[in-house]
Amino acid sequence: MKVRFWGVRGSIPTPWKEAMDVGGNTSCVQVIPSTDTLIILDAGTGIRLLGNEMVRNKRAQNLTGHVFLSHTHWDHIQGFPFFSPAFIANNHFKVYGASKAEERLEDVLKGQMNYQYFPVQLDQMGARIDFIELQEETIELEPGLRISSCAFNHPGGVYGFRIEHEGHSVVYATDMEYTLESLDPRLVEFAKGCDLFIYDSQYTPDELQSKTGWGHSTHTAAAQIAAMAGVKRLMLYHHDPLHSDQMLIQMESEAQAIFPESHLARESLEIDLSTL
Repeated sequence: MKVRFWGVRGSIPTPWKEAMDVGGNTSCVQVIPSTDTLIILDAGTGIRLLGNEMVRNKRAQNLTGHVFLSHTHWDHIQGFPFFSPAFIANNHFKVYGASKAEERLEDVLKGQMNYQYFPVQLDQMGARIDFIELQEETIELEPGLRISSCAFNHPGGVYGFRIEHEGHSVVYATDMEYTLESLDPRLVEFAKGCDLFIYDSQYTPDELQSKTGWGHSTHTAAAQIAAMAGVKRLMLYHHDPLHSDQMLIQMESEAQAIFPESHLARESLEIDLSTL
């Protein structure tokens, strides 16, 4: 199983030169099992790059893809209207996300493509798109390929995802706010022993003091949680739009002092879990 990062930034795309080495597109991660099943975690602006590459490589037709949304804040869905394979007939996408009492998942995605904001409506995209509202559950996408969802702390709610296949596992846990004092023990259990732990590291501890309640963690908390969970590698993720490459490298170094296998999630980085 491989993991590729298409968007690593949080809150808003960040196209300034001091941040482009790490990357400026918002949240999107591809999980690539040996079966080549298309699994996409979040649909921030990074999903546009994924779609464009699929078209270039002639892998964007007659396919079924699974898009798992951690939540529907804008930086996690804003790339979907620009995802080229969703405009191709005979493609089939299943979009998974939290069930909300006040609004259906489908309506949220349709809303950002209202004619007042975007020239093409969701039902004009071309591909068949099904919306599947998740609970805390485990889904088997195909024999031996499982993805589990678990709810955590973020304004409006958020799901973490754990994908397991052929003895390897990756946990995607973005947009959640925890310190050691407020830590949900279910998060440690959810991430326990995974090969790759992708965790929200948007703030420094000093920044968090003025942004408590905004729904994001720190790089030091990420390293502490990774150590507690016994993961193989931590990927610091959902970088703040104000953080330059230089600042992120410093944060990476500080996290490594706590958990040596801490690394920055960088746009276009691909990791083969079998090598960890």
